[in-house]
Amino acid sequence: MEGILREFIEVMAKQNQILDQLAVLGEQKQQIIIAGEVKELDSLIQKESGLVAHLEKLESQRFKLQQKLNRSETTARELVEWVGQEYPQLKEEFQETVDRLSYNLDRLKVINKHNNELIEQSLQYIESIQALLNGDIAGTYTDRGDLADEKTGRRINLLDTRA
Repeated sequence: MEGILREFIEVMAKQNQILDQLAVLGEQKQQIIIAGEVKELDSLIQKESGLVAHLEKLESQRFKLQQKLNRSETTARELVEWVGQEYPQLKEEFQETVDRLSYNLDRLKVINKHNNELIEQSLQYIESIQALLNGDIAGTYTDRGDLADEKTGRRINLLDTRA
């Protein structure tokens, strides 16, 4: 059982390495999104998807090992307590690995949220520029309160292109 537990810790350590790499890519994506470099963003997304695929394999492996430990329904906190009772010599290493995993997941959530906000801002900016250049359709509503069909609306162009 101790061998399975050591392998379990090793798999989680590998997951932490992948999560560290994903965090670095996420931070790089922030700068690329801000700079509007679409090709570079696409390249990073491809790297990211390869790392995510590898992470999924490791997660599957981790889950199988957790089942072998007869702890598939156990929380991380309960696992740490169990390891401390049954294998005290591994408790510190296990605790550090679990804490690092928790930190990495929280860090990735924050990075991804920020990146999504940056992308949303970029899309809103693009829509604003398109509306300025191509004209905008005034929002109108039907008698039932539904948004009227935009195709039948009149375009409002803020730039005079008749010159």
